[in-house]
Amino acid sequence: MIRESKMSSNIYKLSAFPLHVIVLPGEEIPLRIFEPRYKQLITESLESSSSFGIPYIDGENEITNIGSEVEIVKLVDQNDSGDMVITIKGKALYEILDFFPVLPDKLYGGSIAKTLNHDLSTTNPEIAVKVKKLKLNIDSKLGTLIISDSLNLLDIAKTLMLKPSEKYRFITLVNKSDREQFIINYLNFMELIRAQELKLEDNFQLN
Repeated sequence: MIRESKMSSNIYKLSAFPLHVIVLPGEEIPLRIFEPRYKQLITESLESSSSFGIPYIDGENEITNIGSEVEIVKLVDQNDSGDMVITIKGKALYEILDFFPVLPDKLYGGSIAKTLNHDLSTTNPEIAVKVKKLKLNIDSKLGTLIISDSLNLLDIAKTLMLKPSEKYRFITLVNKSDREQFIINYLNFMELIRAQELKLEDNFQLN
């Protein structure tokens, strides 16, 4: 693995496993490993307890400038051919400064990564009200309870079941107000869906 000492305070080297997914910090997803190059990467990551990077591949099959640093939570299964199913968890998001398809003496590639330092906190009262109304589980311990003046937009985004393309759009928004409006739009959509579900429930009970 190439998760080495930092080149600067927030620039580092990271092994690369490009996929059509974005894993937000704290998110957990299963991953099937069957290509020899990624079997090597995952085996080394398991042996060294190292994180690795997932550069996001967009709908045009192009590697974008955004990646997810992830860690392996569990090796779920492995067959005689070395194919694996693992569970990974998002650790951080990063900007890809440079990408190398194949690293020296490795089958897999790597990236020069820069930690994304967007201000993802919000004190927008409209967002707080909608989060409480929808009873979103934004904290693994507190659930929907809000005990501080600010919320983390990433914590909210994780509850919205966004598609990878939607996550990418959200992450790459430059202005804080645009990121807040993005979340508000999806919260509004969730409110609409909940209202329709309740209406269908009521109609079913009346019949």
